[in-house]
Amino acid sequence: MSERHSQEPDRIDELLGSLHESRTVQTPVETSVPAPAPRRPRRSRIWIMFVLIAAVAAAAVFFLLQGRAASLNIRSFPSGATVFLDELQVGTTPLVLPHVTPGTHAIQIRMSGWDTWNGTTTAARGSTTQVIANMTHAAYSLIITSTPPGATVTLDGANKGITPLTLIGLKPRNYGLVISLKGYAAISRTVDLSDATQGTQDFALKQAFGKLSIVSDPTGAQVIMDGKSRGVTPLKIDSLPVGDYALTLKLDGSTDITDTLSIKAGVLLAKQYKFDLELGELAISTDPAGASITIDGQATGQITPFTFSKLKEGTHEVDLELPGYLPWSGEATVSKGQTSRLSIALTKLQ
Repeated sequence: MSERHSQEPDRIDELLGSLHESRTVQTPVETSVPAPAPRRPRRSRIWIMFVLIAAVAAAAVFFLLQGRAASLNIRSFPSGATVFLDELQVGTTPLVLPHVTPGTHAIQIRMSGWDTWNGTTTAARGSTTQVIANMTHAAYSLIITSTPPGATVTLDGANKGITPLTLIGLKPRNYGLVISLKGYAAISRTVDLSDATQGTQDFALKQAFGKLSIVSDPTGAQVIMDGKSRGVTPLKIDSLPVGDYALTLKLDGSTDITDTLSIKAGVLLAKQYKFDLELGELAISTDPAGASITIDGQATGQITPFTFSKLKEGTHEVDLELPGYLPWSGEATVSKGQTSRLSIALTKLQ
C-alpha cells in the first residue's frame, strides 16, 4: 500500500510536467494566430495611391481645359469705365476676363461724361486678346440769355458773341462765364457742364455807373469818347455808365492820344496824359501891313505882322487878304522848336 501511494504522486507530477511542456510548446502557436494583421497597411497604401492618381488626373484635365480657354484684357482711357460683354455687365476697367468662350464678342464701355465706346473682338482659344478703348468726351451745349439782350459773352476769357447765344461742342467741365453790357454791371459765374441742370444760363442785368477824371499836360485837349465830344481837359464825369469806351485826345501841335477806358460800377477812373508837343513858331509879315491871316483854311482873326507860337511841325497853307490888294496864297514850313518867317509884298490892285 505504501508503495502505491508513493508511486501515484510521481505520475501526477509527470502529468503536470507533460501539461506544462505542451503549454510551453503551444505558446508560439497562440501568438502566431493574428498573423494577417500586417496586410492592413498594404491596403491603405493602395487606397492612397489611387487617390493621388485621381487628383493628378483631375489636375491634368483642369490645366488642359485652362489652356484651351480664351481670355480678354480690357482697358480704357480714362480708366474706371463700366464694361458690358455681349450686353452683360462684367466689371470696370482695367479688367481681365480669364474664362471667355472662344469666338466673336460685342463689347460696350460706358462712362459718365464720355461717349459710349462700342466694338467687337475675337477671343482666341488658349490666348489673351487685348482690347483698348480710347474714349472721347461727350459734346455738350450751353444756352445763354440775358435781360436786356445784346450782352457780350466771354467764356474762359474768350469772346464768344452776344446774347441770346448757344454754344455747342463743349466738354463736360467747369467754365468761367462773364456777361457784360455797357451801362450794366458785369456778372461772372462758374458753370459746370457735367451737371445737366447748368446747360441753360439766364442773366438779369442791372444798370451801374462809375466816375471818370481826365487831365492832360498841357491842358485844353479835346476829349472824344466813342466818337462824341465830352469837353476839354481837365474833365470830370461823376456819373458815367459802366463799360468800355474808346478815348481820343486832340491838341493842336501834337499827335492825337488814343486809349481804351474801362468804367466799373462805383469806381473812379483817373487818367493822366502828357502830349509830346511838336510845335514851332511862324512869324508872318506883309508890305503893307494889316492883312488878315488864314492858316490851313481856318481864319485866325489875326492880321500882319503876327507870330504864331504853337503851330504843329510841318507844312501849312497860308492865305493873306488886304483890301485893295491881290489875295496871296502859299505854303510855309514850321520846324519843331524853331521860328520860321514869312514876308510877303502884296500887289496893289490897278
